[in-house]
Amino acid sequence: MLLGTVRDCKGATHMAGLVRSWDAAKAAARMTRLRRARIAAGGITIAAAAALIAGCSSSPSTSSPPAATSSAPAASSSAPAAASSTPAASGPVRMAIFYYNPSPYGVASLAGAKAEAAKLGIQLDAFDGNNNPQLQTTQIQDAITTGKYKAFWVWGLDDVALTPVINKAISAGIKVACADYTWGTLAQQNTLAATQTCATTIGQSIAPEATNLETTMNGACTKAVGTGHCNIAFLPGLANYPTDTNRINQMTAYYKSKSNYTFTVMPPGQYDQTQSQSVAQTFFTAHKNINVFATFGDQMAQGALTALKLVGGYTPGQNILIIGYGGAQEIVNEVKTGLVYATLGLYPAGESKLGIQYLDDAVQGKSIPNLVNIIDPASRPAVINKAFLDAHPSYVPDWNLEGGLGTAG
Repeated sequence: MLLGTVRDCKGATHMAGLVRSWDAAKAAARMTRLRRARIAAGGITIAAAAALIAGCSSSPSTSSPPAATSSAPAASSSAPAAASSTPAASGPVRMAIFYYNPSPYGVASLAGAKAEAAKLGIQLDAFDGNNNPQLQTTQIQDAITTGKYKAFWVWGLDDVALTPVINKAISAGIKVACADYTWGTLAQQNTLAATQTCATTIGQSIAPEATNLETTMNGACTKAVGTGHCNIAFLPGLANYPTDTNRINQMTAYYKSKSNYTFTVMPPGQYDQTQSQSVAQTFFTAHKNINVFATFGDQMAQGALTALKLVGGYTPGQNILIIGYGGAQEIVNEVKTGLVYATLGLYPAGESKLGIQYLDDAVQGKSIPNLVNIIDPASRPAVINKAFLDAHPSYVPDWNLEGGLGTAG
């Protein structure tokens, strides 16, 4: 969940959660999630957040109130304007998904929810928070007022601010499930945990993300220079974005104690492919000795790859190793070919499929797990590298940089 004003993501993307997670809207997006995704919490403006996110490729956002969409063609919406609808079987259960933004990460979370809703015969209405916590609060309040919904699947843009309206939903008998991270403050999101607010929480812990990046960058350095000195360039998403700042600070402190590494933080790529290309082109024109490049978003990695072609002197997969973040289809394919060294995994569609499934069970009075860690070493790994892909040839990425579901091959 995003805390602050936004990731994922996923990474998703969050604000105080991870805008992921990545998506120009996770470049407009997520917060921490964009998770991830997963941004205004650290003094970041919504406009900057809109350049963000999640997860992952850029996507335009609008300043007008986002419309609600429905998985049932005849469904009406409580949002200011009705948008498109997709055919799905109508059922006795009607749910709402409140997702981060129209970035690839956010749209992928919606795609996963729609797929599961169609499978279960659930009528699903979708509300795009557009990286605006106040708007999302209004959307949730309006949805409660209609009395139409049995359950809410929430990708929170600002958990702390949203808690009062979520409590109103619970008091009204609406089942609420929470996506991406622990529902709460950024500190609470370091470790995935169940909360009284959410019937179930589905996501991952934030704290291991920096550690996983360190381990992956160290492996890349060993491949690139052996035991020699390794120069790492890191492209963050947003300046002063709490989740990014925390992870950058952790990694900077870690490498400061390692004499055989130089860790350089580049200007932020705004979780946007085009902006990241511009930043990377300027940086790599001036820096010709970088061994490893890493970032918080797969869409930013794609932008850097384009920049490296334009700059010249660098050959990804040979004299510079690239590390993405998000596990998007496009980057996973490039890991297979060796163009990209690795990407870290975010699972917006997978989270949504489970979220809708468990909400359906809860509405029917069945018991559901109050906590689900989306990370699974065999099916949803924290790190996706060639060794993993070689060992799991049937692995299917969770999502893609267009906001769709991943496919085999």
